[in-house]
Amino acid sequence: MEQSRQGNAVISGSGQLAGGLYENITISGSSNINGDINALDVKVSGSAHFYGNVSAESVTVNGSAKFAGDINTNRYISSGSTIINGNVHGRVVTSNGSMSCKKDIRAEEIKNNGSLRVIGDIEAESFNSAGGFHVKGLLNASEIKVNMSGRCFVHEIGGDQIIVKYSRLNIISTLFRSLFEQFGYGDIWRLQSEQIEATDVSLEWSKIGIVRGNRVNIGPGCKIGLVEYTDTVDIHPKAKVDHVKRIM
Repeated sequence: MEQSRQGNAVISGSGQLAGGLYENITISGSSNINGDINALDVKVSGSAHFYGNVSAESVTVNGSAKFAGDINTNRYISSGSTIINGNVHGRVVTSNGSMSCKKDIRAEEIKNNGSLRVIGDIEAESFNSAGGFHVKGLLNASEIKVNMSGRCFVHEIGGDQIIVKYSRLNIISTLFRSLFEQFGYGDIWRLQSEQIEATDVSLEWSKIGIVRGNRVNIGPGCKIGLVEYTDTVDIHPKAKVDHVKRIM
């Protein structure tokens, strides 16, 4: 027998909420949510600690939230500070603030405009970032577009099309990048990864151990250990590549 939802839950002060099925959950104060939650919409503009798993059509965090379990949602948006100890499964995942996930993120579309830290892997159809990120595992997506305006690190990257560009709109980062480069610390402004593999690869200001692709473009500011390509390779005069190998 299907359980009925309990209606809306609104917490505007300090309170507790039991796990269960709800219509909408709105938290604008400070709250602990004990147990698994299933709701249509979850909105946090205050401070919330979820001690179970969260399943919802949409999850929106504009304040501070900690999730002890997994998040399963159609749409996740974080514009505040979020710590997730479990996995995130969603159709669209957007981080405009600070988001930390201690396991994996799997989604159709991931957008990062803030700071994103993932201890596990990221798997998506598309990954678009205009902020900083640190991924200790694998970033795998059909389309990856990175417009760097913060520090970026991924252990390994795979996909069909990978484009990495340095944001020329961030004047402060550009000035610091030039200064740090003079004193030998320019790598902190580069996307860093052990390996990138894709059909089409286009990079700027990246420090990569191995780059593999059918069509590879190595732009200015890059430091690459080995490039392996099958069709074409183009290396900018201001890039440094130790070895180039064509794979037949």
